[in-house]
Amino acid sequence: MIPGPTLFEPSVLRELSVTTLSHTSKEFIQIFNETLKNLRKIVFVDENYKTVILAGSGTLAMETSTTNFIKSGDKILVVSNGYFGDRMIELLSRYPVKVDILKVNEPGSRVETEKILEKLDEEKYSLITVTHVDTSTGVKQELKSLGEEVKKHHDETLLVVDGVCSVAGEELYMKDWGIDVLFTGSQKALGVPPGLAMIWLSPKALEKLKETKSTLTPYYMDLNRWIKVMEAHEELKPAYFATPAVNLIMALNKSLKLILEEGMDKRFRRHKTLSKAFRAGIRGIGLNVMAKNEDYAASTVTAIHLPQNIEVQQFLAEMQKRNIIVAGGLYPNIKYFRVGHMGPVNANDILATIGAIERSLHKLGTPIELGKGLTEAQKILTKEDM
Repeated sequence: MIPGPTLFEPSVLRELSVTTLSHTSKEFIQIFNETLKNLRKIVFVDENYKTVILAGSGTLAMETSTTNFIKSGDKILVVSNGYFGDRMIELLSRYPVKVDILKVNEPGSRVETEKILEKLDEEKYSLITVTHVDTSTGVKQELKSLGEEVKKHHDETLLVVDGVCSVAGEELYMKDWGIDVLFTGSQKALGVPPGLAMIWLSPKALEKLKETKSTLTPYYMDLNRWIKVMEAHEELKPAYFATPAVNLIMALNKSLKLILEEGMDKRFRRHKTLSKAFRAGIRGIGLNVMAKNEDYAASTVTAIHLPQNIEVQQFLAEMQKRNIIVAGGLYPNIKYFRVGHMGPVNANDILATIGAIERSLHKLGTPIELGKGLTEAQKILTKEDM
């Protein structure tokens, strides 16, 4: 139950064990073609948007999605709600650009849209980068009104969204919300083992790419080269720049079919209900969620404060004894842990996790009412008929 790699459907995993196809074979090109088209469907964009699949991690997607669109001396605004927003600051500081930062005062809060828009009115930025869900805190950034305002009033600015912990788990409508560049990794809500980076590009981003010509980006990340490869596959033609992760793309193709078979509205609703039930259970136990406002608590991951008398590693070890693996926090000076509830996670997974948390805390001497967390979670799951 960590926030990535998540649980995987057996049918997705089986795609990793089949005989590897030639990446130029007609069979694989057809699979690649289907995958690119289905990636558009899950973020609600049309054929005017380009999709790119790279062999690599979410961090590769992060660097590819920003460095292709910058020129020396550009101003960039980074909005940071946590560890991965800070990582974007660190990443861009290696390039010859000026980085302005809007950052929360403490983990668990978020930068409000009004503050972002005020900053955009003060300066002209080439890019603004936002983390939709910061995996370190379980805080979700508002995107809809931000994207609409950037689209209406800031033609010169690209809105770049880190969707690593949100795509296919949180409501996200790339075209309608005015997002220009969106990226994610395979190992979270998409439900595919680690190793794929996916990027979506708007027509506005594609125009910007013609202007920058990817001059500052590393060779492997050059989107101008990769777009040609993707376009060829969309025309059912072979193309090569670097060898794709064949079996992972086959697994992604299978997972996307399962996601679309469930239906995006139903999938969003499932994630929202399970996360709400989980947080209710956590509060029923007597623990505090790191996200300070329920309105911006993520549907994909929850960060939870531990009692002061319990060490993080001690708690993680007790959980593992009960066959549940959760993650420690990314802020070393805060005692907390994180639970991922995305992808194919179901109500039984949520209840098993809450039960293990109760028993682990009880074992470690925390005075709790056993079953209270489960009762609170069940109230929501029963109400929502999960």
